[in-house]
Amino acid sequence: MKKRRHRSASVGSASILLIFTVLSLISFATLTLVNSKADYNLTNNLADRQTAYYAACHKGNAFIAAVNSGYREGNSSEEIKKSIPITDNQSLDITIILNSANNSDISEKSASTYTITQWQIVNYDDFGYDYTLPVFK
Repeated sequence: MKKRRHRSASVGSASILLIFTVLSLISFATLTLVNSKADYNLTNNLADRQTAYYAACHKGNAFIAAVNSGYREGNSSEEIKKSIPITDNQSLDITIILNSANNSDISEKSASTYTITQWQIVNYDDFGYDYTLPVFK
């Protein structure tokens, strides 16, 4: 009697499958690492931006408090402007109109002596964004 040999997958195909699996895991791990580093950098940039913005807001509130505490009642309204830098390309622009509080019925502490007419972030440089679409006619 002759023994029949069964044809099955050879040892080489198992090795190729193992190598493909290891290379896939390495590539996914590398992509995950690159994505994590990009997210980390973006988070740090946003944290720095938020810190600079709130520092400018704090200076703006201190400016308004200083103007309000030094305000003397008068007959006319006066407009005061202040620009507080946030970054090299941005600033917080504040405009206040001092109001005349001539009502004797209103106590001095409860009277609003100013109105904030502008509290705005202003960009100085044109960043040169390209809004065109490369579409063929």
